[in-house]
Amino acid sequence: MKAWQEIIKPTLVLVIVASLTAALLALTYNLAGVAALQNAGYTNDEVAAFAEEAFPSSGNLELLSYTPAEDDEDIQYVYQAANGGAALILNSKGYDASGITMMVGVTPDGKAAGVKVIKHNETPGIGDKVCADANYQRSVAASINEGAEPDVTAGASKSSKGIINGVRRAVEMYGRLKKEGVVQ
Repeated sequence: MKAWQEIIKPTLVLVIVASLTAALLALTYNLAGVAALQNAGYTNDEVAAFAEEAFPSSGNLELLSYTPAEDDEDIQYVYQAANGGAALILNSKGYDASGITMMVGVTPDGKAAGVKVIKHNETPGIGDKVCADANYQRSVAASINEGAEPDVTAGASKSSKGIINGVRRAVEMYGRLKKEGVVQ
């Protein structure tokens, strides 16, 4: 009986209080939207920095809760732009198997606003030059908007095609998401 009073009862009370506290913290965490931001893998400041190149006229970007279909696994995140259009973060196959992660801004009329390569493991000195070249990325967006075939950089053809295909995919996906009412 003494063991119950001195050891077991206080231990049970502590476990119950700790469990209730953990449940309330988890509920608050999810209601506050912290989980959605951390699951996105990018902070608001990082997204804003990416958007400066990918979609300068976007205004604020709001992360949409979008679950990609099985054949849309390359689309990682979709952000609704305050000024219309959307910014999509996607992964496109380059030379390296891990792909090229990029943000592509798409205007309300379905045109590529710009591209920002966020992460890649392309070959140093070859493919990584294409991934770091903002002028090349802008020219890809402009060519696609004009219906022209973008230039592929000699020596970095797979990396170039990864960026080109990523921009095309984002524009295509935006059209589909707009039709489905996911974005405006």
